[in-house]
Amino acid sequence: MNRFMVVATFKPGTDQDAVTAMAPQEGAAAKALADEGVLNSVRVSLARDKVFLEVSADDADGATAAINRLPMVIFWDLEVYQVASPVG
Repeated sequence: MNRFMVVATFKPGTDQDAVTAMAPQEGAAAKALADEGVLNSVRVSLARDKVFLEVSADDADGATAAINRLPMVIFWDLEVYQVASPVG
């Protein structure tokens, strides 16, 4: 398995009330991915309208497929970067 950082940027004009309403579904889906060992961490920067998701997958397509299982993906534009652990 490789590690990826998926940077999810909220699309312009996203209705934050709709995001808030979807939060319980998102939490359940994120927990399921975490329980599978696919989703390692989630960090949110409200000031930058971004969500950072660390994902374990074979390749970038697999990382994207995992994130596409989250309900809030409809609000995001995705960038996927393979990352490595720091040396030393």
